[in-house]
Amino acid sequence: MSEGATFQSFASTFSNSCSHDDGESSSGDGKSIVILFESDSHCELSGYSKLAGLRDAINKSGTAWAGAVCCGDFMQGGAAGSVSNGKYIIDVMRSVGYDAVTLGNHEFEFGGENMITQLAQLGAPVVCSNFFRHGESTPLYPAYTICRYGDKRVAFVGALTTETIVTQKFAFYEENKQLYDLQDDRLIELVQKAVDEARAKGADYVVVLSHVGEKSSIAHTSHDLIKGTRGIDVVLDGHTHSSIAQEWVNDLDGKPVLVSQTGNNFKHIGKLLIKSNGEITTSLLPTEAIEQKSLSVEDTVEKMLSQVKKQVGVVVCHCNYPLIALGTDKVPLSTTMETSLGDLVTDAFRYFNNADIAFHNGISLSKDFAAGDIKKYHLMNLIPFEDQLYLIEVSGELLLNMLERCTKNLPLIENFFPQCSGIRYTVHLKRRMVTDVMVLDRKSGDYRPLELTKNYRVSLGIFYTSLGFYGVLKDCKVLKAGTRTTRDALEMYMTKVLKGQLGNNYREPQGRIAIIDD
Repeated sequence: MSEGATFQSFASTFSNSCSHDDGESSSGDGKSIVILFESDSHCELSGYSKLAGLRDAINKSGTAWAGAVCCGDFMQGGAAGSVSNGKYIIDVMRSVGYDAVTLGNHEFEFGGENMITQLAQLGAPVVCSNFFRHGESTPLYPAYTICRYGDKRVAFVGALTTETIVTQKFAFYEENKQLYDLQDDRLIELVQKAVDEARAKGADYVVVLSHVGEKSSIAHTSHDLIKGTRGIDVVLDGHTHSSIAQEWVNDLDGKPVLVSQTGNNFKHIGKLLIKSNGEITTSLLPTEAIEQKSLSVEDTVEKMLSQVKKQVGVVVCHCNYPLIALGTDKVPLSTTMETSLGDLVTDAFRYFNNADIAFHNGISLSKDFAAGDIKKYHLMNLIPFEDQLYLIEVSGELLLNMLERCTKNLPLIENFFPQCSGIRYTVHLKRRMVTDVMVLDRKSGDYRPLELTKNYRVSLGIFYTSLGFYGVLKDCKVLKAGTRTTRDALEMYMTKVLKGQLGNNYREPQGRIAIIDD
């Protein structure tokens, strides 16, 4: 958007100590190296100033060489990304000044060419060993970059989860023509090739900037990556929103390799410390506790937010009470229990498609609403992804299977915990089963027992076609293809059905999901 062009003037000169390697030697200095890292910020802006401020403070202290890197998923996840196709976030990151950045799957939300265009303005090396234009043999971005800190060279190798070609399939194909490829079966080979080349060019340390993740049902994990390679010192991971201070995994030669991950939405800023004696450690710093700030980055953020609010500051609804999405640990409550936000959003989905039932993945609800006016940018923060709403036909038997599959990990966090409308169910934690499933009869207004042989009309976002709800529903018959986004459905429900006033219906969860410890 044209407004975004003004932000280039806000980008400041940043203070870091990295020089990208030109092959010249440096004299020894005996300093340690500190690499600050983050992942899965998803348009959360609170941490950028602190990341830059802490890095700058370390460099000014003279006690260590310091830099900053990003492990992906930054362009989408909130209003600032949505209204600008990610450009506003790129402007903020440019003002920070990163030493290296790798891709996350959500960089593809606005299409591959848009991502490439926006990243060209980042002012930092983008690395990814396994992202190709379809049919080409050379990655679209360099597989690695080497950065010199004092007399030591650190190589940053990029790796992207191959789940991306499934979850963001729309960005990889155009009218059934494949545009890009991630070469799933070659991920480990491609990372090893980059590691070997970086070592051959004099890298003292190899750090993988990974958006691969700790677990996956369809793709490699970061542990797979380590176990299948040699020569890596550290994997700074992302994608699965885990908070891991440090974990050791043995590589192909049995050498322990460090893994660390910062969680999401700037819960933490990671610290990789490479001491002058070669000892390597990682730790997580709670972002809220960091006092250092970069005034120039704060200025960029404030000006950008002002622009966002001008663009999408229209009042949609009023609420006299807060709608809480996050617990005290900043983990979405909707991943372990029914929430009033989950009730509200799924009611909107069900109403929009005149469905029997509606579902929404619990992990998707991660923004609080304060009491007062709910504006359009609030909705964009709550539902940031351009997720189309679908209506599908699902048998009662498959519904029961889905509910049991998506609740069996409780009381642990379950990203696909089914927030729901038009259906009630009881989860038995110890027995790992779901009982007492009741479906709302739209004509009588009464709840009736689920019939295993009956087909039900279910409204939900298109994410169900890939990994949503573990893909249990992905092959169901489509009754209505997406014509509106899930966010549009919520806005319509608030304005047309609720008439701009939330009332008391969503002050507390409505008792649709019971969880019993038996």
